[in-house]
Amino acid sequence: MASPILERLDENMRVLSKLRVWRVAAVTSRRRLARVAAGLAAAVVAGMMAVPSPASAATVGCGSACDNKDPQTYVAMVDQAGYCYMDAKTVSTASYVELRYSPWCRTAWGRQTGSYGYLSGVLVRSYRTDGSLRATYDSQTSDGAWSRMANDKGLLAQACFYQYDSELDFMNDKKHVLYCTGKY
Repeated sequence: MASPILERLDENMRVLSKLRVWRVAAVTSRRRLARVAAGLAAAVVAGMMAVPSPASAATVGCGSACDNKDPQTYVAMVDQAGYCYMDAKTVSTASYVELRYSPWCRTAWGRQTGSYGYLSGVLVRSYRTDGSLRATYDSQTSDGAWSRMANDKGLLAQACFYQYDSELDFMNDKKHVLYCTGKY
């Protein structure tokens, strides 16, 4: 027969063992909760940086700072960092070309939708409200599928598809504009 002291000691050891298990579980749960909370916070911050805020869409824009920049790679600073292509929409089309517009950046560019081969491309023309040409940017300075951006804040833009009729025209940069979108 075991003595009451040994029985009591055995009971205390069982209780102590259970407390250790609970303590380890509580510490593990707190660590796991902290990791999940940190991950969620990082995702929220990244989401806020990646998506332009609707409030800034039609009021700010990046203006002439976005002129002649690649919409796929240029990081525009409009309230926060982001790419102009992220909220872009097609606002006008013609054969082989679309006019793309970013409300957040207030920029426009042309995107090629068809091809005649390497002797073709797209350009975007920027017009003042009086109809005079302000600037032209083309796809030779990007990868060929889209033109560089043009500031469209208080201006008009038009995208055009062109081809070179020969390699000599290509060497002399003599473009033959075939199709243009409407102005936007």
